[in-house]
Amino acid sequence: MIKTILLADDNAYILETLAARLRDRETKVITAANGQEAVDVGNRTPPDLAVLDVSMPVMSRIEAAERLHKDLPRLPIILYTSYAELLRPKMDELGVVAVFDKSSGLCELLNAVHDCLDRKGRAA
Repeated sequence: MIKTILLADDNAYILETLAARLRDRETKVITAANGQEAVDVGNRTPPDLAVLDVSMPVMSRIEAAERLHKDLPRLPIILYTSYAELLRPKMDELGVVAVFDKSSGLCELLNAVHDCLDRKGRAA
């Protein structure tokens, strides 16, 4: 079964780089360039996982995660940011399964995405 990932980042280069690394035969990636677009796209096409940059325009830093969690309470959310330590205490209330610091490396983030999708697939 094909899994859908909602990927949101206002930096077009990062967005396309991550999307390219996440797309494969079993994964569809839908993208958004800001927080409001992420919420709109997520509600139109409910994903299996959301991966959100925290510092996006149009919505406050974590408002997109809050709205997605409210609208899609079973949706696992992964945040990546330069301020990971500040967000870790709010993870549960936002439906966030992991917070990654942008300096921790792409491989760690990609591994978390695949682990999350695998867990979700086993739970279905």
